[in-house]
Amino acid sequence: MSAGDGTWMPVGTVADVGKQRRVVVELADERQILIIAHEGGFHALDNICIHKQRSMQKGVVLNGRLVCPGHQWAFDLQCGWEAVKNQCQPTYNLRVVDAMVEVDTSSATTVTEAPVR
Repeated sequence: MSAGDGTWMPVGTVADVGKQRRVVVELADERQILIIAHEGGFHALDNICIHKQRSMQKGVVLNGRLVCPGHQWAFDLQCGWEAVKNQCQPTYNLRVVDAMVEVDTSSATTVTEAPVR
């Protein structure tokens, strides 16, 4: 899937993204955003890992975290935080409009400390 210009980009219908469970959106600037359907919600993170530049699409989701297949860092799906290494995988805002999942391609966010829950 390729992006045109604009901040909010359609990813797919709620049903389609839910069925596929993982969708990679390729942007014009060569960034890739991974959208994950998990436990009834949707999450968006950079698809390329901040540590070893591996594709996060092939990672495993365990306990609300996406585990990188290259080195086992586990990034929180909601905020991208990796608790052991104190680093953050960028995340993106998502919304659902008329049963269509959309990602805000300009909203890359990284936290600088562990989230309080």
